[in-house]
Amino acid sequence: MDKEQQHRERAYKIWEDECRPYGQHADHWRRAGEEVELSEQESDDVTRVNQQADDEFARGGGESEPANIRPPSVASPD
Repeated sequence: MDKEQQHRERAYKIWEDECRPYGQHADHWRRAGEEVELSEQESDDVTRVNQQADDEFARGGGESEPANIRPPSVASPD
């Protein structure tokens, strides 16, 4: 979905959530635009952090041995 469509759908959702008030379209459009921009920025931030983690792991900065994690025993309490 393109950015314009996201903006349009979010503005419509805000309008519906506020019981469809008359004359508030400019405010709904502005708020929707801010939310779409924020969502894109958060997505970019997550992508950047994930890429940094992948790069660190590729350089050997991650754990080389898998963690010794076992499921809890059903037969006896831990």
